[in-house]
Amino acid sequence: MISDSLLVELVKLVDRAPVPPLPAKRRRGRPRFYTDRLFLKALVIMIVRHLHNVHELLAVLEQPTAEMQALRALLTEDGRYPARRTWERRLHDLPASLPAQIGCLGCYLVALIQPWAAGAGRAAAIDSSPLRARGGVWHQKDRDQGVVPHTSIDTEAHWTKSGWHGWVYGWKLHLVVTVASVWIPLAASLTPANTADNEVAPALIKELPAIENFNEQFKSIFDGHGQVPTKGAVNTQRLILGAILVYQLALWYRFEHGLSLRKGLKAFLKAT
Repeated sequence: MISDSLLVELVKLVDRAPVPPLPAKRRRGRPRFYTDRLFLKALVIMIVRHLHNVHELLAVLEQPTAEMQALRALLTEDGRYPARRTWERRLHDLPASLPAQIGCLGCYLVALIQPWAAGAGRAAAIDSSPLRARGGVWHQKDRDQGVVPHTSIDTEAHWTKSGWHGWVYGWKLHLVVTVASVWIPLAASLTPANTADNEVAPALIKELPAIENFNEQFKSIFDGHGQVPTKGAVNTQRLILGAILVYQLALWYRFEHGLSLRKGLKAFLKAT
């Protein structure tokens, strides 16, 4: 019997993952046929295979391989497979729910892995890290005049300055992780780079039950030291927050298989 690929195994974990409670107020319009889990599974595929839009995702899923056949089956509900327009709409809406999903899975992983079991106390750290926007930069003089000198500029990004990175035009990843033997993301948010940390911190802390080291590890694993490959807030939030979710799933898989939770994550995801 041929075993499932690592990617298929990670996607299957989404079906076992806890999900945040549904909002008390029902959304307007026709009830959705497909669950959010289906699009979380598609997001895992996109992150692992470096696919940044629906066209690329569907083109890969259409390939006649055993792995893609298994993944298509996991993306089918009640015998139905989403149409292209459904993929576009639901993947566009997905980033809004990712912070809550990351927080929910983070709490589950803390209970499962017990990262603080060997120590005398419990601690978590909160920090942010800038990510460079794709394309050119929008200088403040041009921004003030409403002039976009080049079409490559992502006008939804913004400027920030830090002692470590200097001036950066792009985005800011806000993270809360465990301070323990293993780094477990507990909460995450992505904003334009000019968003102050203290504006985001209260919302992140609601998800809580050496973070700079985790930021560098995360950027190393997901090639985050250069420009992000996406443009626009929605696409970049889906990419970066999706990568945090994949990191959590990789920790879960490696814990269940008795593998190191600090070393080998980058090679593991590249092998996936």
